[in-house]
Amino acid sequence: MSNLKLQHLDKIYDNNVQAVYDFNLDINDGELIVLVGPSGCGKSTTLRMVAGLEDISAGKLIIDGKDVTSMPPKDRDIAMVFQNYALYGHMTIYENMAFSLNLRKENKNEIHQKVLAAAEILGLTDQLNKKPNQLSGGQRQRVAMGRAIVRTPKVFLFDEPLSNLDAKLRGATRREILLLHKRLNATMIYVTHDQTEALTLADRIVCMSMGYVQQIGTPLELYDTPANLFVAGFIGLPPMNFFDVEVKNGQVVCDGFAVDLTAEEKQTLKAYENKTITLGVRPENIVEGGNITVDVFSNENLGQTTLVNGVVKNHKITCKFREWCNYKAGDTVNVSFTRKHFFDKETTNAIR
Repeated sequence: MSNLKLQHLDKIYDNNVQAVYDFNLDINDGELIVLVGPSGCGKSTTLRMVAGLEDISAGKLIIDGKDVTSMPPKDRDIAMVFQNYALYGHMTIYENMAFSLNLRKENKNEIHQKVLAAAEILGLTDQLNKKPNQLSGGQRQRVAMGRAIVRTPKVFLFDEPLSNLDAKLRGATRREILLLHKRLNATMIYVTHDQTEALTLADRIVCMSMGYVQQIGTPLELYDTPANLFVAGFIGLPPMNFFDVEVKNGQVVCDGFAVDLTAEEKQTLKAYENKTITLGVRPENIVEGGNITVDVFSNENLGQTTLVNGVVKNHKITCKFREWCNYKAGDTVNVSFTRKHFFDKETTNAIR
């Protein structure tokens, strides 16, 4: 196990394009940190700076109290699992997993024991004599993880490792990574654009946009108390509904509906009386019955839940009901909001 400190990291490329701005994070021993955000937000660049594959333009990287900012990758004792597996096609699975240990000229018996132990953890014992092209995508990704495990590194880095797998394999491999983390109690940094992976895997999530950290917290914190409009819209599926509303006389008023505020909400919005703010409502916080009329344009039954898409006047809305519904285009349904989020219109920050 190891702890890391990422202190004021910047990444500026030769053409003066800045990819990461003032990244700060302390990672505890055995913690699984997930960096999440859309393509181009700087998450993979940050991971590559930790790995030593990208130079750090400014700031420091500390591992176990040692400054490794300028240290070459081979000396950082970090193992990385890539999106494309990066396996040697002419080698057997055993040879692929043993490759880095052979480079270190470790004892043959120790190499053998480490490979067998990793193979058993990952369910690859009966695949060791095969070549990569004889395995499924999920099995090849497990081989890539096995190659990292045998090195017993201080830190494991995962760069979108499930992106090339189909939905079913992604779910199965995600569970394997979670079990692996618990079994090894290892420090891991995991990069993904998939918020489902972030919510299910992370001890803490770092949500990024355009090179900046937007929020750091547990999955529940980012889901339940998003720091700003970006986090609120990115975390959660289907995404949060947003409406521009005016705070007026104990209500938030929009073209098409008016919603009463609780005493606590009135106090929170006291400084915004007669001002326009953004109201956010998650689809699952919308229930049938109320004074808000939704004109339905589509109905998606998902088994235990139904997504009902429609409009309130000219405002699009998605409702997630807990039962099977059979609304049709042209139907109307009256709803109410059970939980509301408020955001400053100018700063986009959450109003607390």
